[in-house]
Amino acid sequence: MRLSELSSRSGVSVATVKYYLREGLLAPGTPVTARQSEYGEEHLRRLRLIRALLTVGGMTVQQARDVLAVADDPAFGRHERLGIAQYMLGPRITPPEESDPRRELWDEVFAELRELLTELDWRVYDEAPPLAALTRAVVTLRSLGYEGGIDHIRRYALAMHPIAAEEYAVLDRYPVLEEAIEATVAYTTLYEPILLALRRLAHEDVSARLHGTARSQPPPTPGEPLSSS
Repeated sequence: MRLSELSSRSGVSVATVKYYLREGLLAPGTPVTARQSEYGEEHLRRLRLIRALLTVGGMTVQQARDVLAVADDPAFGRHERLGIAQYMLGPRITPPEESDPRRELWDEVFAELRELLTELDWRVYDEAPPLAALTRAVVTLRSLGYEGGIDHIRRYALAMHPIAAEEYAVLDRYPVLEEAIEATVAYTTLYEPILLALRRLAHEDVSARLHGTARSQPPPTPGEPLSSS
C-alpha cells in the first residue's frame, strides 16, 4: 500500500506517519520510485503500537524508541520485551540524595520491601520502577504517622498477585509481539483506574455497613448546599 492508504487504514495522518519515519519509530517502506514507497501489514501493526505507546502510555518519543528497540532485538525474550514497555509507564522515581534526612527511612523501607518480595518469591528487579514508587508511598505514609507496616503491605500483595496472573493470562492470547506489547500498555494503563475505582466503591460500601448507613439518595456534589430534609 502507498503512504496515503497506510494513513487512511491506520487513522494516522500522513504528516504524523512521516514524523514517525523521520524519528525512526517506523521502518521505511520498500522504494518503488524515487519519491514513493510501498508499505505492508507490518507497518500497520507498528503504527498501532506506536500510537499505543505515545497516546495510551503517555511515553515520550525517546521512551517509545527505547521500547521498540528492545522489541526488535532478538537477544531479548518475551518477558524483557513486555517488561520494558511496562517500565516506561509512569514517572521515574529516584531515592532521596544521601544528604537528605529522608534517605535513612527510604533505605529502611526499601530493605523491608525487598525482604517481603523475597519471602513471597516474587521475581522482580531491585531497579523496577514500581518498587521505587511503592517505597516512596510507604515512606510518605510513615512520615505522616499512618499505617505502613510490612504486614499491611503483605496483605495487599497477596490480594494483587492473582489479579496480575489473570491479566497475564489474557496477554498470552496475543502471540504477535507488537500486539502483546500494545495490550500490555493498554491493560496496565487502563486497568489501574478500574482497580482504583473499585477500591473506592468498596470503601463506600464498607463504610455504609460499618456505620449502619444506607443512603436513599447520593451524597451532595461538592459545592452544592446541603439539603435540610
